[in-house]
Amino acid sequence: MKRLFSLILLTAVFTFNLTAQTLDEVTKSFNEVVTGANDQPEAALTKLMDLLPKAEALGDEASEITGKITGMLPTLQYNTARMAHDKKDMDGAITGFEKAVVLSEKYNNPDMAKQVTDQLPMLYYTQGSAKLKAKDRSSAMTAFNKAIALDDSYARAYYGISKAFRGQSMDSVLYYTNKAIDLAGADSKEALGFKKGARITTAKEAAKSAKAGNNQDALAMYEKALTYTASTDEKSLSKYNYKVAKIYQAMGKKSDACAAYGKVKDEKYAKSAKYEMTQKLKCN
Repeated sequence: MKRLFSLILLTAVFTFNLTAQTLDEVTKSFNEVVTGANDQPEAALTKLMDLLPKAEALGDEASEITGKITGMLPTLQYNTARMAHDKKDMDGAITGFEKAVVLSEKYNNPDMAKQVTDQLPMLYYTQGSAKLKAKDRSSAMTAFNKAIALDDSYARAYYGISKAFRGQSMDSVLYYTNKAIDLAGADSKEALGFKKGARITTAKEAAKSAKAGNNQDALAMYEKALTYTASTDEKSLSKYNYKVAKIYQAMGKKSDACAAYGKVKDEKYAKSAKYEMTQKLKCN
């Protein structure tokens, strides 16, 4: 995960040998604000936003202080958003970071804009995960899609979408899971986590279909579960092959049942599989 960087403002106080009362007031207000800007960025941001049009109204004579204000606004907005993030206010943090991008682009700070934009996909993913945990599928989907809009290779966001489709569309679950696995790299640690989640989800769907008597659907889901199962997970491989064999057996498909039972190696299922093969099916 990318870190959120703390940006420190250089709170230089400016003194001017000026006679215009209005400019004196703007300068005094500016100096008062920047003194506490690092500790209270949100308050400083609000005050400088209010002060900016007053400085701009003075024209060229206040051009320097106007430039200082516009130069500080993106950083103040960033630090305000970061404080919301530190307080676990993810919605507030994201809104703040989005505003930081807008201010950075408006006031010619491309480095800041890029830094924040690079962090937003991770934040959108975190937001989407929280929304999904709260069973707000629609908001979760919106957040995950925002992450993908900024980084279309962000595997976690695709996996987040696959989770949002659980219980809604198994085809979509599988599509977005496979997309996430491909992007993460099939053998990566992250992809293994995606596969585990998909294995559990497809196995549950298979069991539901089997209970309802939908043998073809159950077979399809158990076969999917097997494709997501690690070659070293002998217990799960044996469990799903045993389930597949029982379904084939119930359907009267002896050769398919024997082949599936023959793949059962884990001791929890091996004895029962051997009994079915030798005593009931008389497999060759």
